[in-house]
Amino acid sequence: MIKARHKKPYDWFFKWYSRWMIKAHFREMEIHGNVADDGNPILVIGNHFSWWDGFIMVEVNNRLWRRYFNVMMLEEQLENHMFLNKAGAFSIKKGERSLVESLAYSGELLSDSENLVLMFPQGEIQTKYTRKFEFEKGVETILKKSQGKPQVVFSAALIEYFSYRKPRMDVYLQKLDYEIIPSTSDLQDAYNNFFKEAVEKNNVDR
Repeated sequence: MIKARHKKPYDWFFKWYSRWMIKAHFREMEIHGNVADDGNPILVIGNHFSWWDGFIMVEVNNRLWRRYFNVMMLEEQLENHMFLNKAGAFSIKKGERSLVESLAYSGELLSDSENLVLMFPQGEIQTKYTRKFEFEKGVETILKKSQGKPQVVFSAALIEYFSYRKPRMDVYLQKLDYEIIPSTSDLQDAYNNFFKEAVEKNNVDR
């Protein structure tokens, strides 16, 4: 697997670049949800619907938490964009023995309170109209491999154009409270319920 190799110039550049790109291509971005930071590392579980997803969460992290940003990417994609490795991207390879190593590495990252890990458990980019997500196995293993109790934060990024040339971006967040590590199926059900509520709220707010 390919581990993240943070380099300060790259971290700084992507923070700036993410903010600039969002301002340039969206008429507004609003974050909904009071996710209090308890000081523990953060695992963000989000919907994967576009090329924008990583940039969106870089900006959310920069506004709310300011942790070292790490994101899990398919190895073949990361190999074609290795500069992302210096800004926190690390690899996972489906159906390979390296999968176990990648999950263990994710748990290692989530043992450090300075880290945030973003993952898309559905495993691939899906249409923004997806309303029911099926998680690949691995999230439960990551939580078990981490030391302590990472904050698990659900994220739903929703875009709408309406009568404007540029879309609006709304990011809904919700912290998952748990006493014991939830199973992958429990996480999947909880995320689907959260996403449904986010869509309904977004429709009402508009």
